Amino acid sequence: MHAAVLGAVAYHPDPGRTLWRLDADNPARPYLYVLTHPQPDWTAFVEQAGWAVDHANAKPAVAAYKPLLAHLQEGQEYTFRLTASPVMSTKRTALLNPTQTTRQEAKRRNNDPSQRRSYRVAHRTMSAQLAWLTSRAHKHGFEPLSIPGTADPAPGIFPFTDTAPSPEPIPDIRITRQNRHVFAKDLTDQTGTRTGTTKVSIDTATYEGSLRVTDPITLARALITGIGPSKAYGCGLLTLAPPTPQNP
Repeated sequence: MHAAVLGAVAYHPDPGRTLWRLDADNPARPYLYVLTHPQPDWTAFVEQAGWAVDHANAKPAVAAYKPLLAHLQEGQEYTFRLTASPVMSTKRTALLNPTQTTRQEAKRRNNDPSQRRSYRVAHRTMSAQLAWLTSRAHKHGFEPLSIPGTADPAPGIFPFTDTAPSPEPIPDIRITRQNRHVFAKDLTDQTGTRTGTTKVSIDTATYEGSLRVTDPITLARALITGIGPSKAYGCGLLTLAPPTPQNP
């Protein structure tokens, strides 16, 4: 998929960072969202995927991103979706792969600062994945909107005894999908000759919720450059939509 997406901008000498996300809420009708810097050409992609259908909803839709970026203002509210790879950095070797690292070797590396290097370790629990995004929201120019921890009591029920303070609001962010992707990646030398393969493992989480813009310039940068690692594998693309109308 990554190679097919990059094929849409392969003609450009400097295509820049390309972000993409595959939404398969309906497996029979998945949607591919792609953000490119130059104008993409999806002719080759359509030929690889199958046949072009003479229907408006089945053809690639291309739109300029600049109007959205220029429209961003502090205080605006949007709903959002993001598929990301939530990770943390650690230098403790013993946390990584005990089948490949002996306890003695891990202890030696952990006790010797010169032997340490940073590793990325995936967050796999839902609570850790939610904390990963909420802790990074501010530096990406937004804050999650809040929802009450519990619903308000019905009128007239225990009017004199219900004096306990309301629970703290919780961020309006939910994880709708968790996936683990494991695949082989070719290794090449400086000449492009294949020298072998390596195994790649990526844990992803798809977030949905609502947010408020706190810094339009910083949010615009996040929209263009993505959030988190593994951007080549369909992670990091944050998309916005108008707020969902509340029922009266």
